[in-house]
Amino acid sequence: MVYFQISFQNKAKKLQKLFSHQFSRNIWRILPDQDNESNLWAIELRSGQNKEVSFAVIDTGRSEVLWEASVVGADWFSSMTAFSYKHLFLHNYRHSDIPEPTDLLMIDSGNGELQWALPNHVLVRTIDQDKIEVATRFGDKYKYLQCKAETGLVVSDRETDGESEHRQIILAEPVRYMVGNDYFDQLASFISRVTDGHVPVAIDYLDKRPYMMFSYYLYEQDKISEYLLIMTDQMEQLLHERLSEGREGIGRSTVLLKGRNLVYLKNNNEFKSLTL
Repeated sequence: MVYFQISFQNKAKKLQKLFSHQFSRNIWRILPDQDNESNLWAIELRSGQNKEVSFAVIDTGRSEVLWEASVVGADWFSSMTAFSYKHLFLHNYRHSDIPEPTDLLMIDSGNGELQWALPNHVLVRTIDQDKIEVATRFGDKYKYLQCKAETGLVVSDRETDGESEHRQIILAEPVRYMVGNDYFDQLASFISRVTDGHVPVAIDYLDKRPYMMFSYYLYEQDKISEYLLIMTDQMEQLLHERLSEGREGIGRSTVLLKGRNLVYLKNNNEFKSLTL
């Protein structure tokens, strides 16, 4: 299900180009492309009942899902580890009883096809848009190598000490406040006032002036629900939406901000984004 919506809550401040896509599987992880000029987001999808994993890439600039597929070479124990300049990197975990990656795969984010695999190597970091650093185990030690991101071919076997050459991604994640934390009472009181009585038990807070964003949790009928609230510094309410209900507990943060692109997860399987 895909839909688009333009929100005009007021003339001065508005949320633009709301994009939503509901997947048939649960969203397990979301990674943005490290290129600050990119609008691509990679999605890891899982079906616990069938023990199946698949992946997808969304272009929020074009408001479309580029592809969604099971990836050759990946299995239930595979997981995304990095997304850099259209190169999507996966780790395989060959030994299911040991939580340690064993192999590295690179997927073309344009079509979801496997480009190369490095058995017995793991990703250490992305160096720039063209190179990555990987490691392979020799006994109790690791050997570090530089490889071309596009091909996986080794270009140097010397460990690099320098900082990454490319600009670091500007990705903001909320700060979580729980009962007893500094500022929790002030934030909870504010939310209660503007939502006519909601009483949060946990709050994830992000701000990008003039916007204030709250992803908060509260009890409804003995179960936990999560809501997203977006306000301006002029106390204008732009969005107030329930993201999930009937939860057993408080999960990890479901809201990310890259530049002016706010991405959030609804009901575990719906990817939503809007431009601030």
